[in-house]
Amino acid sequence: MRSRKNPLLAAALALVPGLGHFYLGENKKGVAYLIGIGGLEFFGLDLDLSIIGAVIGVPLEVGGGTLWIFSIVDAYRTARRMESEAGFSPSV
Repeated sequence: MRSRKNPLLAAALALVPGLGHFYLGENKKGVAYLIGIGGLEFFGLDLDLSIIGAVIGVPLEVGGGTLWIFSIVDAYRTARRMESEAGFSPSV
């Protein structure tokens, strides 16, 4: 039987990209979010340092931020789904 995973803790850990999914045992998702968000933010910030690069850099940063928010919501929902599949009543 799986151990109970707290959805709020998963969401809080997901404030660090990928960490909430690592907590849930979703390692592939965790790596994907870590690389995806990290890459978008890194390249967006790097390109944003020049006027011409800002045209590409700002959308990359916005995309990284959006993906980051989505990953937090996804960690919460995944933990809730795991709880219900394991037969636990929802805690939140």
